[in-house]
Amino acid sequence: MEANKRQLEMKLSEEGYTYVFETKGEMGAKPPSKFRRKVWQIVPSVCATLMCLPFGIMLGWPSPNYPTLTKPVDEGESTTDPIALIRITMDQSAMVAGFLMVGNTAATPFSSFKRLGAKYGVLVGATLMTIGWIMMWQSRDIFYLLGSRFLVGAGNGFGTGQLKYYIGEVCQDSLSVFLTKQINLYVFAGLILAFAFGPFVDFRQFSIIASIISVLVLFLTIFLPVPPRELVKSGKIKEAHKLISFLSPHLNPDDELIKIKKKANTVDTDLSYCDVLKKSSLRKNLLIFAVAVFFQQFSGAPATLVYTQMIFASCGCPRPELCALVYIFAFFLANVYGIFCVPNHNKKHVLLFSSVGVSLLIVVQIIVLVENANEKFWNFTSLVVMLLFIVVHTIGLGSVPFSLIPQLFPKEAKKVVVQFFVMFHSMLALTITKIFQVMFDRIGLFAPFCLFLAISTFSIVFVIIFVPNNHKSTKIREVLT
Repeated sequence: MEANKRQLEMKLSEEGYTYVFETKGEMGAKPPSKFRRKVWQIVPSVCATLMCLPFGIMLGWPSPNYPTLTKPVDEGESTTDPIALIRITMDQSAMVAGFLMVGNTAATPFSSFKRLGAKYGVLVGATLMTIGWIMMWQSRDIFYLLGSRFLVGAGNGFGTGQLKYYIGEVCQDSLSVFLTKQINLYVFAGLILAFAFGPFVDFRQFSIIASIISVLVLFLTIFLPVPPRELVKSGKIKEAHKLISFLSPHLNPDDELIKIKKKANTVDTDLSYCDVLKKSSLRKNLLIFAVAVFFQQFSGAPATLVYTQMIFASCGCPRPELCALVYIFAFFLANVYGIFCVPNHNKKHVLLFSSVGVSLLIVVQIIVLVENANEKFWNFTSLVVMLLFIVVHTIGLGSVPFSLIPQLFPKEAKKVVVQFFVMFHSMLALTITKIFQVMFDRIGLFAPFCLFLAISTFSIVFVIIFVPNNHKSTKIREVLT
C-alpha cells in the first residue's frame, strides 16, 4: 500500500454499509493519556513557580544573618575580611528588611502587564531576583544590601502576577486553581531553606548558595513552553492548534483558537481603584478588608519572622538557630493547613478563634519574659509558647483575610483588590518590623509583645462586629454582581 493511500474500513449494519475514511496520519493515532496531559501541565507550572524560591530565601535572610551583621566590629578583626566590610546597626536592620517589601510594592502594579506574555513576564521576574542575589554576594556596604533586597522584592512583585497568568494559560481550570494556591508554599519553602542552612554558613556563602539557586531557576524559566495564547499572538497558529489538541483533547482546537483571539480583542471589564471607591458597598468592604489586613500584620507574626533567631537568643533558649528552624517549619505546616483546609470552615469563627488564641498566647509569652521562666522552669518554655502562637496566628489571622476577597468583592474587582492586598500588607509588614525593632532595642522584648496584645485584643472586637459570616458574604457578593 502506498504511503499516501487511504484506508477503507467497512462495517456491516442492519441498514447497509458505513464507510469510515482515515488518513495515514490518523491511522493508529491515539489521544494522549490523561496522566501524560496532566504531567505536561504540572511540570511547566511547577518549574515556573520555583521562581518564588529566591524570594522566600531573601525573606528568611535576616534571621540567620542579623546576629552577625549587627555585631560590632571587634578590635582584633581583620579589615580585609569581606564580612567585616559590612556592618549595620539595629536601627538600620529594619530598613534593610523593609526594602524587600518596598520592591514588592513598587512592582506589583505592573504585574498585570500582559504585553510581554506570561512566560517572558516570569522570566523578567526571575532575572531581577538573580541580579539581586548576585548584588548581595558582591555587597560592600548597606546600599548594596538595600539594592539587592529591592530587586528581589521587585522581581517577586512583578513575576508572581505573571506566574498566575502562566499557570492559568497552561493548565485546565481546576488544576490551575490548585496550583495557584501553592504559590505561597514555594515562598515558605524558601524561608525554610534560609533558616536551615543560614546559621551554618557566613554571609558570603549564604549569598553564593542563593545566587546558584536563582541561576538554576532562571535557567529552567528560559526553557518553559510557550502557552497557546502567546503562540497565537506571535502568529504560530499551527503550533497553538497542536498544543491545545494535546492538553485538551476533549475540546475543539478551532473553537478554542477563536476564543483566544476574541479574548485578546475584548475590552478589559475589570474594575479600577476608582470604580471600587466610587461604589459605597465596595468602599465599605474595602475598609473592612484593609482593617483585617492591618490586624494580620500588626498582631506579631511578620516581625517575629524577621528577628526569629535574635528573639530566641534574647529569651535564653539554647541553640536559638535550631529553635528558629523549628519555628519556621511550624509556620510552613500551619500555612498548608490554612491554604487548603481553612476555606472549608466558617471564616468568621476561624478568625475569632485565632484572635482569642493569639491574645492568650501573647499574655503567656509576656509572663514568661517578665518572670524569666526559661531559666527558672524550662529552657524551651518560650519556644513552646511561640510555636503555639505562630500556628494559631497563621491558620486564622494569617490566612483568612486574603480568602475574604471573593466574599467581599465581585469577580471584576479581584485583580485590583489582590494588588491592593500585596502592596498594603507589604507596607504594614515594613512598618511593624521597624516598630518591633525600636521597642525591642530600646525597651526590651516584652514591650513589642505588649503592643501585639493590644492589637490582637482589638481584633476580637472587630471580628465580632464587622466580619460577615460565610452565608451573609455570599449574599453581598450576589448583590454587588
